[in-house]
Amino acid sequence: MNDINLGRLIVPIYINEKIVLDMLAIMEDGFSMVSQINYTEHKENHSAQKVDAGVSTSATILSKLLRINISGELSHDGNKGENESVVKEKVHTNVSLLSKFRGFLLEHKMLNSDFNFSKMKIGDFIEVEGELQKNPLINYMDIFIDLFRMVEIFAEKPQLGNKKQANNQKQKENETIKQIESFANELKHSGTIDFILSDSKGMTVLSVQEQYLTNDNISEIIGGRFKVLGKVISICEKDTENIDLLRKTSLSILSEELLNEMFSAFKTTDMQQFNLPELKTKITGPAVIVIPIAIYI
Repeated sequence: MNDINLGRLIVPIYINEKIVLDMLAIMEDGFSMVSQINYTEHKENHSAQKVDAGVSTSATILSKLLRINISGELSHDGNKGENESVVKEKVHTNVSLLSKFRGFLLEHKMLNSDFNFSKMKIGDFIEVEGELQKNPLINYMDIFIDLFRMVEIFAEKPQLGNKKQANNQKQKENETIKQIESFANELKHSGTIDFILSDSKGMTVLSVQEQYLTNDNISEIIGGRFKVLGKVISICEKDTENIDLLRKTSLSILSEELLNEMFSAFKTTDMQQFNLPELKTKITGPAVIVIPIAIYI
């Protein structure tokens, strides 16, 4: 076995396999997930002859990516025997293809791993590392809903004469929860969720497609430190600029005043007794929006 660079042994929690395959196909003008290796073995009692006849892929970028040895090997001791043709297939997984694609970017100096806003351009492939967090708005709403449900679990049962009043109160609370859930779903309606990657040099907003997450339980990966390989689509270099977390929803057309009035219900004195996270609708620069190709450790 060839020596393996530990940096290639990545464990992804998110991988957009379509983009990875598309990029490899662009590099090679087409791409196959399976490569075929043909060789002939010469067998007899005291000696053997072995000839590598080549592979089904061309000796270009793709063969380099697949690490297939195209050079033949021949040995012979002069004795007669029988030849046996052998065909083997090498199959790549999505993770191995991602590793090859990342290696190609590194080799050709196409991957920007320096989180320097002055040198960063829209369209750059970048690799950044930081702590992964939920969209602050979705996080706030999820915690708020969980809080309502916890209060309901520990609430005292109403006395006989107060059941009607308690039922009315419960109905109002259920309506409130439904409204909050609808708002949270509005933030995800496009099939994408914003994740935030925190770094001392700036913030990265990741527009993640839920279908490519390998773990359905998002809470298990939140707070972990991960690397992200992606493509930059927007840059906010100054602290006077910001990224709107409502940009993918119908609420993005509302004015700042209307939004503040809408969210004021979450900032009452009663709510301050709970250890809720800060309610934010914008990420202040320096920050970038990235289409993630993969999130891994």
